[in-house]
Amino acid sequence: MASTRTKSLLAGGVALLLCLVLGVLYALGLPPFKDKRGEIKASEVCGTLGRSSGSATALRRVLPDKSSYAFDGAVTDPRLDDEDSSYYASCFVNGDGRQLVAVTAEMTRYDKAGEWVRDVVANNVPAGSVKPFGAGDEAVASDRVAAIYVPCATRGAGGHLSVVVHLKQPGSADADQLRQGLISLARNAALAAHEKAKCDAPPKLTH
Repeated sequence: MASTRTKSLLAGGVALLLCLVLGVLYALGLPPFKDKRGEIKASEVCGTLGRSSGSATALRRVLPDKSSYAFDGAVTDPRLDDEDSSYYASCFVNGDGRQLVAVTAEMTRYDKAGEWVRDVVANNVPAGSVKPFGAGDEAVASDRVAAIYVPCATRGAGGHLSVVVHLKQPGSADADQLRQGLISLARNAALAAHEKAKCDAPPKLTH
């Protein structure tokens, strides 16, 4: 009798432990309860991110796994002519209802590119976390942000485009892969903005 009771207790304990483990896996969204990653289709990527295939590839590299992704992009302040000193475009990428990436391109003017860098860093990531890379008149990136100060207008009011990619929720890639993915997104967005803003200055974005 005692042996039967012991076996029953052991079986109950194992069942309870299994339930607890499955409960933890479910709460954390881990296998076997993890949702299948949603597809990031090039055709659905914001037009403000430029080359859709290249941007889709970069997004797959940097984004966390979500069951679905949504894109919201627009040019809300188009530049109409040489005398127009304003331009603003954006793309916001959401996953399962949460914002993952924010990309903006805005016409701006700074006396010195270094002042632009300080503002970009202060608004997005801790000071000292970014490193320069070759693009535009100035460019910096970390594993959370990539930004390019792009020459735009030589006539009229003049000015640059400030293109910023801010990764708010990173995927599982290592820091270097995240940084390279963000740089790719920033270059694509900068090229698209340079064209849409009717810029006449060389963008300095070849690589």
